[in-house]
Amino acid sequence: MNRRLVVPVFIFMTWVGGFSGFVFCKRPSVVNIGAIFTFDSVIGRAAKAAMEAAVADVNADQGILNGTELRLIMKDVNCSVFMGSIEVFQLIEKEVVAIIGPQSSSIAHMISEIANGLQVPLISYAATDPTLSAKQFPYFFRSTQSDSSQMTAMADFIDFYGWKQVIAIYVDDEYGRNGISALDNALEEKNARLSHKLPLPVQFDQNDITVLLKQAKSLSSRVYVVHVNPDPRLRIFTLAQKLQMMNRNSVWLATDWLSATLDSISPMNQTSLHNLQGVVGLRQRTPESIPKKAFLSRWSTMQQKGLVVSTGLNTYGLYAYDTVWAVAHSIDKLISITFSVGDKLIDTNKSDMHLEKLKVFDEGNLLRKNLLETNFTGLTGQVQFDNYRNIVGGGYEVINIDKMKIHTVGFWSDDFGFSVLPPETLKGKKNNTSELDQKLLHITWPGGKTERPRGWEIASDERPLRIGVPNRASFVDFVTEDHNNHKIQGYCVDIFLEARKLVPYDIPYRFEIFGDGRSNPSYDELVRMIANDVFDVVVGDVAIVKNRTMIVDFSQPYASSGLVIVAPISSPKSSAWVFVKPFTVELWCVTAAAFVMIAVVIWVLEHRVNDDFRGPPSRQLVTMFLFSFSTLFKTNQEATVSSLGRFVMVVWLFLLLVITSSYTASLSSILTVQQLSNPITGIDSLIASNLPIGYQVGSFTYSYLRDNLRVTRSRLIPLGSPDEYEKALRQGPSNGGVAAIVDELPYVDLFLARNADFGIIGQPFTRSGWGFAFQRGSPLALDMSTAVLKLSENGELQRIGKHWFCKPECPWERSHYTEAHQLHFISFWGLYILCGVVTLTALLVDMGLFLIPRLFHTKMTRTILLLIFCIWVSIEVVVGAGNAAVSSSRPRSVTLGALFTSDSIIGRAARHAIVAAVDDVNNDPNILSGTKLNFIIHDTNCSGFLGSMEALQLMEKEVFVAIGPQSSGIAHSISHVVNELQVPLLSFAATDPSLSSLQYPFFLRTTHSDHFQMYAIADMVQYYNWREVIAIYVDDDYGRNGISVLGDALAKKRAKISYKASFTPGASKSEINDLLVGANLIESRVFVVHVNPDSGLKIFSIAKSLNMLIGGYVWIATDWLHSYLDSIQPADPDTMNLLQGVVALRHHVPDTDVKKKFVSNWKSGSAGLNSYALYAYDSVWLAARALDVFFNEGGSISFSNDPRLEKTNGSMLRLGSLRVFNGGQKFLRTLMKMNFTGVSGQIGFDADRNLVLPAYDILNIGSTGSRRIGYWSNHSGLSVVAPGTLYAKPPNTSTSNQRLYSVIWPSEITATPRGWVFPNNGKPLLIAVPHRVSYTEFLGKDKSHTGVKGYCIDVFEAAISLLSYPVPHNFILYGDGKRNPVYNDLVTQVALKTYDAAVGDVKIVTNRTRIVDFTQPFMESGLVVVAPVQQGKTSPWAFLKPFTVEMWCVTGSFFLLVGAVVWILEHRMNSEFRGPPSQQLMTICWFSFSTMFYAHRENTVSTLGRMVLIIWLFVVLIINSSYTASLTSILTVQQLTSRIEGIDTLISSSEPIGIQDGSFSWNYLVDELNIAESRLKKLKNLDEYHKALMLGPKNGGVAAIVDELPYIELFMSRTNCAFRTVGQEFTKSGWGFAFQRDSPLAIDLSTAILQLSENGDLQKIHNKWLTLNECAMQLGEDEGSGRLSLTSFWGLFLICGSACFIALTVFFYRICCQFRRFNPQGEENVEVEEIETARPRRTLRSASFKNLIDFVDRREDEIKKILKLRNSDNKNASPSSSV
Repeated sequence: MNRRLVVPVFIFMTWVGGFSGFVFCKRPSVVNIGAIFTFDSVIGRAAKAAMEAAVADVNADQGILNGTELRLIMKDVNCSVFMGSIEVFQLIEKEVVAIIGPQSSSIAHMISEIANGLQVPLISYAATDPTLSAKQFPYFFRSTQSDSSQMTAMADFIDFYGWKQVIAIYVDDEYGRNGISALDNALEEKNARLSHKLPLPVQFDQNDITVLLKQAKSLSSRVYVVHVNPDPRLRIFTLAQKLQMMNRNSVWLATDWLSATLDSISPMNQTSLHNLQGVVGLRQRTPESIPKKAFLSRWSTMQQKGLVVSTGLNTYGLYAYDTVWAVAHSIDKLISITFSVGDKLIDTNKSDMHLEKLKVFDEGNLLRKNLLETNFTGLTGQVQFDNYRNIVGGGYEVINIDKMKIHTVGFWSDDFGFSVLPPETLKGKKNNTSELDQKLLHITWPGGKTERPRGWEIASDERPLRIGVPNRASFVDFVTEDHNNHKIQGYCVDIFLEARKLVPYDIPYRFEIFGDGRSNPSYDELVRMIANDVFDVVVGDVAIVKNRTMIVDFSQPYASSGLVIVAPISSPKSSAWVFVKPFTVELWCVTAAAFVMIAVVIWVLEHRVNDDFRGPPSRQLVTMFLFSFSTLFKTNQEATVSSLGRFVMVVWLFLLLVITSSYTASLSSILTVQQLSNPITGIDSLIASNLPIGYQVGSFTYSYLRDNLRVTRSRLIPLGSPDEYEKALRQGPSNGGVAAIVDELPYVDLFLARNADFGIIGQPFTRSGWGFAFQRGSPLALDMSTAVLKLSENGELQRIGKHWFCKPECPWERSHYTEAHQLHFISFWGLYILCGVVTLTALLVDMGLFLIPRLFHTKMTRTILLLIFCIWVSIEVVVGAGNAAVSSSRPRSVTLGALFTSDSIIGRAARHAIVAAVDDVNNDPNILSGTKLNFIIHDTNCSGFLGSMEALQLMEKEVFVAIGPQSSGIAHSISHVVNELQVPLLSFAATDPSLSSLQYPFFLRTTHSDHFQMYAIADMVQYYNWREVIAIYVDDDYGRNGISVLGDALAKKRAKISYKASFTPGASKSEINDLLVGANLIESRVFVVHVNPDSGLKIFSIAKSLNMLIGGYVWIATDWLHSYLDSIQPADPDTMNLLQGVVALRHHVPDTDVKKKFVSNWKSGSAGLNSYALYAYDSVWLAARALDVFFNEGGSISFSNDPRLEKTNGSMLRLGSLRVFNGGQKFLRTLMKMNFTGVSGQIGFDADRNLVLPAYDILNIGSTGSRRIGYWSNHSGLSVVAPGTLYAKPPNTSTSNQRLYSVIWPSEITATPRGWVFPNNGKPLLIAVPHRVSYTEFLGKDKSHTGVKGYCIDVFEAAISLLSYPVPHNFILYGDGKRNPVYNDLVTQVALKTYDAAVGDVKIVTNRTRIVDFTQPFMESGLVVVAPVQQGKTSPWAFLKPFTVEMWCVTGSFFLLVGAVVWILEHRMNSEFRGPPSQQLMTICWFSFSTMFYAHRENTVSTLGRMVLIIWLFVVLIINSSYTASLTSILTVQQLTSRIEGIDTLISSSEPIGIQDGSFSWNYLVDELNIAESRLKKLKNLDEYHKALMLGPKNGGVAAIVDELPYIELFMSRTNCAFRTVGQEFTKSGWGFAFQRDSPLAIDLSTAILQLSENGDLQKIHNKWLTLNECAMQLGEDEGSGRLSLTSFWGLFLICGSACFIALTVFFYRICCQFRRFNPQGEENVEVEEIETARPRRTLRSASFKNLIDFVDRREDEIKKILKLRNSDNKNASPSSSV
C-alpha cells in the first residue's frame, strides 16, 4: 500500500471511530420500565415496595446506567385479565423498554402475546405457570421458579411418604390448571396419580369452597394438594377445619402460595395459624447472604417509618427486587433505545381506538438477548436464566405448621432431592437423589399425629362403601338376597366380611343389590358399574378375566375357577375280558370249588328223598352240577324237599347274593367310575362339532366363547338355573337341548353334586379365580388381598367353604372307615311300616270275611264355592297452564362479529359458510321478524397479538355476539375481553378443552371439544392393545392442552404418553426433522399428531424422508388432517400416497336432508367444505335463533360504558370506547337453552358449554382416498354402526362392545402393528431368579443366552410377549446353587430395589404382599401334608357291615313275619301250605327266606296272599339293591391308611416334620401353627424327601413332609406314587411374579397371565414342563382297587361250609340210627339170632360196607315203610312167643 495514503486513512478512521463512540456513549436521561400487577394483594404489596426500593438503589448506584435514570411506571390490574391487557397498552404507550410482572399467570398469557408483537420483554417475578416457558412466548422471562420445579418437588414429597392417590384443589385458570398438569406428569413418573381434580372459580367465595370440600370429603383419597392464589384469610383451611377434614388421617399440602401468604402476615395477625395445624407447604429457597440480611433489616426500618404497607416480606418481594436489577443490568448493555410504528398496526387507524399509536421497541430483541446473558448475585441468590428463560432456582424449603409456628423440616433441590441441609451447602458434592439418601425432619400432621398418615379413607359413616352384590337367581349358595329379611348372604359375602375384619381400619359399608333376582345379572355390566363410579366394590362370584382387569382392580383370588365342559356321560366299550377283572384268580377258583361242594352236599341230602336227584349214576352226576350252577341264576328246576337240604340252600343262596352283588359292584366300578366317556373330548372337539352349547346367564362365558373362541352366537344357549342345565343336557342337541354346557368350575361342582348323570369332560381350559373388584387404584384392593391370603393361611377360607357347601358333611372329609357306609334301620323304617300295614290289613280282611257278613260303605261329598270381586277406581287430574308470549320492539338491524384467519384451511371455508348463513337467515321470514342480521369479519392473521387487537376493534362495533376464533390461543385472549364486555363468543373451531373452564363463562363452543377427540384416540389405543404413544403437537394452547387430556384419557386405559415432541408454530423443517429423529429413538411406534391443518402435512413429509411411514409404524391424526383433505377436493394423489396407512378422525356429521341441501349449494363456492364450515354455518343460525327468542322474551340490544375503563380516557389509545353489552348475561342464558337440528346435527349445550352428542368418524387413508372403518361416540365408544342409530339404545362403552373394521396400515400391511420396538438406549429390568437345586423343572440354570430355563421362565416370557410395549430384561440368578435360596430374602431384595422383579416359584403370602406387588397367580398352590401310607386290612366279616345289627334283626324278623302271614292266608285253601305241623313250620320258613332270592316254589292262590307277596317282594328288591350299593362302596374303594390324617394330627403328634429348604413353610409352621423349630427338618431335594419318609421318625427321618402342592405332585410322580397326601390343602394361594411396590408391570402382567390362561397357552407350558404320571393325590383308588379277594369272604364261606357240615352230620347220624334199626338181611339171620343169643350184635358188625351204601341209597319212604312193617310184625310176634 502507498505509504502516503496511510496517514489520511488513519485520520479518517480515527474521526469516524470517535464519532461513533460519541453516539454509543450517549445515553437517554431517562429509561422507562413498566410494572403491572395487583397492588392490593399479598404478592403485590410486597413487590411494590421491593421494586421501588430496587429502582432507588439502581439510580443511586454510579456503577450502572452511567447516569441514566431508571423510571418505574406501575399499573394496577386489580386481578383482571382484561384490565391487564388494557393497562399494558397504556404502559407501552409510555414507551417502556421492559415490563416487570404480572404476578398472575393468566394476565401473563394475555400480555405475552402483546409483548411478542411489540418486542417488549416481559419479566415476571410471580407468574409460575410452566407453559409460559413455551417457545410461543419468546419475550417472556421468569425471574422466579417455575411451577414445573415446584410440582416435581411436590411429587417427590408424595412419593417420599408412599402415597399413591392425590386430590388436587386448584383455581381454574392458567396458573392452576397448568400447574396441576405439571404435578400430574410428575406423579406419573413416581407411579402415583391425581385421582381427582377439583377446580375453584377464579373469584371463589365461601360457598364455592364449601361445595368443593364436601365433594373432596366424599372421595377416598385424603392427600390434598392445594394450589390457589395467596389468600390472607386462608378460607380453604378454615372451612376444612369446620368440615372436620383436617383429622388424623388427612394430609394437606400447599404450594408456595401458602408460605407467601404466611410470610406476608404480620405477627399480630398470625392467630389464624391454628387452622393450619399439620399443614405442609413449600417455600422458594433463597440462600442466606449479607445483602439479604441487610435488605431484611432495611425492610423492618421501612415498616417502622410507614413506607411499607403493613405486610411482611415474602420471597416474591425478593424476586421483584432482583428483577429490577436484572432489567437494569440488561439495559446497561444497550447502545440505543428507539421505537417505531409497527406495520401490523397501520390498518387499525380506521378505529375510534388509536391502536396504531402503539410502537414497537426496536432494540427489544437485543434486550431479550441481554437478559438471557444475565448473571449476578442478588438477594435471592444467583440470578441467571436458563434456555427456557426461567431463573436457575435454588430449590424449596419444606415447612410444617405446628402449634402456631412455622418449622422448616427440610429442603428440596433438583440435584439432591430432600435433605436436612440447605441445597447451597451441598454444592460440589455428587448429585444423589436415591431414596436411601432422602431425609426430612420430624413432621407433625393434622390432628397432632406424628406417624405417617395413611393418606386415604375408603369409606366413612357419611359415605359408606358402596358394595355392589349380584342378585343371583341360581347357585344362590354363592351370593344372594334373603327376601324374608333382605339380608345379603352367601359364601362370597362371608369371605368378604371375614376379610374385612382383618383390614387394619374400619370400613363402613352398604350392600346394594344389582339385578332383579329373576335372572342372573350381567357380571360385565356389574364390573362396569365400578368403573363408572356407581359402586366402590363388587362382592360376589366375579371371575378375574382379562377384559375386566383393564377397567378395575381385583384382589388376590379367594376361590379357584376356570371354564370346564359338562356333558352327559356313558360307558365305553371295554375289553372283551373285562368281566373277569372283578375277582382275583384265587377267588375265581374258590368260588368254583364251592359250587362243586354244594352240588355234592345237596345230592347227598336229597337223593334219598327226592326223585329229582335219583337215576343212573351219569344222570345224577349231571343233575348235581346243573343244579349247583343254576342256583347262580335262580333257575334250578330241581326242588329241595329235605329240611337239611333247604337249610343248606338258604345259606348257599345268601352266599350267592353276596358274591353276585360284589361282582356286580366291582364290575360297575371298573366300567363306570374309571372309564366314563362322551363323544365330546374337550373344548376343541366341542367347537368343531357345531352342536349347541349352553352357558350361564350373566357369566363372562358368553363373551369368552364368542370373542375368544369364535363360537357363533346361534350356537350359544342361555341357561338360567341348574334345573335348566339338567333339562337341556337330558334333551340333547337333537331335541332342543344342548350337547354340553361351558361354565365355571365352582358352579359345575355344585351342579354335579346334585346330578350324577353328568360329568366334566377334559380339563379346565382356562384357569382363573374369583376375586373382589375395586375401583382403579383403590388401596383397599391391596389390603383385601392381604386379608384373603391371611384367611387362607389360618384356615378360615376352608371353614367358610364347609359351612356353605358341606351340609352336613364334605365328600372329601368323610370317614375312611367302612362303618360310614353301613345302612341303618332309619333308612328303611318307612318301607317296613308299609309292608307291615299291608300285611296286617290282609289279616284283618281275611278275618273279617268270616266275622262280618257284609261291609257297608258310605260316601259323602262336599262342595264349596268362593266368589271374589275386585274394584279399582282411578282418577286423573290434568292441570294445564298457558305461557304468555312477551313481545318487544325489535331493532331494524343487529351486528354479528366474526373473528378468524381468513387465509387458512378453516378460515376460507368458514368465511363462505358464515356469509351463506347470514343470507339464509335474512331470507327466512320466520326468524328475527324483519330485523336484519349484519356481520363484520376481522382477520386475526394467525397472530395472538393481532387477534387481541382485532378483538378490541370488533367489540368497539357493538356486536351482540362474536363468532370465532379458530385458534385456541387467540380464543384464550379474546375470552377475557368478552367476559368483561359480556358479549358471548361462539367458536366453531377452538377445540382446546381448557376453554370450557369456569374462567371463561362467555365462551361457547359450537364444535366438539378435543376432550372427546382425545378420549376417542385413547379408546383406539386400548382397542389395539397399545400401551405407549408418542405425541407430536404444536406448542401452543391448542396443542398442549389437547395432549394433556390425551394423557389423562390414556391413564384411565392403563396406557401413557411415553414422549412428548412439541414444536413452535411455524417451526422450520430442520426443527421438525430433529424432533422426529429424537422421537424415533423411543421404543413406541404409535404416533399421535395434533397440529394445525395449515402446516401439519409437513410432519408427514419429513417422516416419509426419515422412513417413518413404513410397516410397523402407526400414525393417528386428530381431526386437523381431514379438515385439510376435505378442503383440497379432489384429493391430490401425491398427498394420498404420502398419507397411506394413516388413521385420522373427523367430526361425525349425520347425513340429513338439511346437510345434503347445504352441500349441494356449496359446490358453487370456491373454498373446500370441511366440518368446521358446517359448524360455522350453524353458529350463525344459533345466534339468530337465540336472538329471536331473546327478543320474544323482552330482551333488547343496548350497550353502556365500562366504569373500569373511565380512567383510560387520558390515554391517546381511547380504550374507553369499548362498551358493555347490557343484555349479555340474559342472551348467554338463551344461547345455552337452544336446541335445534342444524346442518352439523343436533345443536345444544351441556353444563360445560360444550356441544352435545360428540361423535367422530374414524377413517383409514389409502392411496386412492379415505375409507371409514368405524365411529366413536361418548355414548357407545368404538362402533361400526353410526352413532345416530345407537342413541336410541342404552349407553354401552364396554370393552367387549368395541369394534372397528380392518385397517390397512403403512406399507399396506393388514396385520395390526405391535406398536413398539426394542429401544437402543433402554435400561433393562434386573430380574432375580431363584437358583434352585431341586425341582429344576420349575426353575433351573441353563447355558442359553438367558441363563435360566423352566416352567416359570416360559410363563414370564410368554406374558411379556403379550405386552404392547417392550420390556428389556436380564435374568440374574439368586443363590449359590448349592441349596435353595431363602425366598423371603429374595422378595426383600426386590422391596429394597436391588432387583426390579423376582420371577420364579414365589408363593404369594401375607407377609410378602406387604412389601412388594404380585401379579395374579399363574400357578395354584397350597400347603399339603405328604406321608407314607399302608393299605388297610380288609375284615373277613365285611359282608355284614352294610347293615347295622338293628337292621339285620329287623330284617330277619320281617322274613318270619311275612312267612307266618302268608301261611295264615294260604293254608285254608292251598295244599302246599298244608300237612303235618313240622312240615308247615318248615314251609313257612322256607317260603319266607326263599323270597329273598326269588326262589320260592310254593304258589300263592289267595288274592290277599298275592297282594302281601307283591309288596314284600318290592321290599326285598329295595333291601337287596341297598345292600349291594353299600357293600360296593365298602369293598371296591381301596382303603389306604396313615397314622397322620392331616395337619391337625401332625401338629399334635410331636414327630419331626420335613420342609423344603428355602421355602416359606418354615415361617408358616413356626409363626402361624406354633410348631417348635426343633421338629422341623430341612430337606434339599427329592432324594432327601424319599429317604426321610422311608426312614420314618424313629430312624432319623420324618413322619411327614409339609410342602406346596406343585412340588408334591412332582415328587409323587417321580416316586411312582409311593406316598400320598393326607387331609386337604390347609392353605390356598398361588405363585406369582413379584415387583417393586406400585410397579405398573405387576398390573400389566396380571392381565397378560389371564390372557395366557384364556387362550390355553398356560396349559401348554404346563404340559411341556410338568407332564406327570397320574397318581391319586389323596388316600383313595389305585389300579386293582376294584378287585375282590378271598380275604373279604372267608367268613361267609366258613358259615356256608359249617352249615353243610352240620347238615351232613345230622344226616349221617339219622342214617346210622335207621341202619341200626333196619338190616336188609334180617329175615335170613333169624335162626342165628335164636341159636346164638350170646352174640346179639354179630350180624350187624358183620354187615358189609356195600350193604350200608345200598341202605343209604334206598328211598326214605321205602325205609320208613319197611321199618313200620317190621314194627308191626314185632308186635304180632310178641304175643305168639309168649304163648
